[in-house]
Amino acid sequence: MLNTSLRNSMLMTLSAIAFINSQAQTVIEDSFSLEAGYEDMAFYSLETGVVAQSPLADWHLALDIRPMGSTARINCGTGMMLYPYGNLEQWLNVDFENWVTPEPLRNDHSDWSNAAFAQGGDGMFDLGWGVYDVITHEVESDKMYLIELPDGSWKQFALLSLIDGVYEFQMADIDGSNETLLAINKADYEGKLFAYCNLSTGQVLDLEPDAAWDFQFLTYTEDIGEGTYYAVVGALAHPDVMVQQADDLYDPYTDADYNVDSFSLATNEVGYDWKSYVPGAGYALESSRCYFVSANDGNVWRMVMTGFDGASTGNISIGKVEATVSSVVDLQQSSAIQAFPNPIESGQILTLQAPQRFEQATFRICTASGAIATQFQPTQFPWTVNTSNLVRGFYFVEGVNAQGDRIQSRFVVD
Repeated sequence: MLNTSLRNSMLMTLSAIAFINSQAQTVIEDSFSLEAGYEDMAFYSLETGVVAQSPLADWHLALDIRPMGSTARINCGTGMMLYPYGNLEQWLNVDFENWVTPEPLRNDHSDWSNAAFAQGGDGMFDLGWGVYDVITHEVESDKMYLIELPDGSWKQFALLSLIDGVYEFQMADIDGSNETLLAINKADYEGKLFAYCNLSTGQVLDLEPDAAWDFQFLTYTEDIGEGTYYAVVGALAHPDVMVQQADDLYDPYTDADYNVDSFSLATNEVGYDWKSYVPGAGYALESSRCYFVSANDGNVWRMVMTGFDGASTGNISIGKVEATVSSVVDLQQSSAIQAFPNPIESGQILTLQAPQRFEQATFRICTASGAIATQFQPTQFPWTVNTSNLVRGFYFVEGVNAQGDRIQSRFVVD
């Protein structure tokens, strides 16, 4: 028979375990709507929810205004199509009646940079729509395109140049009338990914929020297999966000754990396939799946897609919880690394604080793609690391001691 003190000790331990597990399983339920017919697109933060929303039909083109950005996406979710036509010298002589429609140019939704206007490039100096000059650092083009708008009307279009951070492009009706020349200066949209343009009105729109976001939920066209393109509703990740998909989970809020080497930078890692349509029954969701999301708030979240009502309402529901280890054994073996300052500027000294049992452990700092940037063995904590060799971006720091205990954290070089 157990003595009283041992029994009390065991009860206290079990109570602590129950409390820890209940904390780990606290789920935040959230829901929002893209409106009936999926009329809107929404920018979503796992930390704060929807931070901006606007009608999807407001824009036709999105020009990449990041410092190294040099392309444009099309709003394929509304039915818009982009076709190559020929050289710019044909601008005033478009023979639309005898034109043989080629294959359309499409966005690659696995990479924001591999947009419709980038198709046909060589991945080097030919950017698809134009050619980069390594001497002047300017991009100029002699190509033109034909665009079919969602209402069935057509435009002829040319993305003329990108010089000193300024895009210039021209557009006109299919007969060359109503010609318009527009310029978009990247500096006017600092901190954003894209500047949005409505080709019907000639307006340039700032649709992205100033607040941080993790996913853009919207309708877009995706290859659903064997070259069949179809309009889908899904989530595209911010380029600073990484995602790891975990399947076949009994409880998607507690089972499995994330792995630094398994995070993906693919924009459509979440994508659209967390649901499927069942004729006569509506939409079925992947209830045994979760997504580990290394989000813009510096945390790793579990995200579970819990509801989708379809076009009648456009309602989407999400369950989310900050990712924690999923068993008592893991809790006993794991503890957080404190990395500060965070964010940090390249060249500053990064200070790490970790439990004593991780002295002499093997630590490594990895880039977002999993490449090892540096490796070291701290003799005591706090331990300092020189960041001179780290470029701007997101990094993981991970430590493994002789007993196999593992700890992880994340920091940002700004």
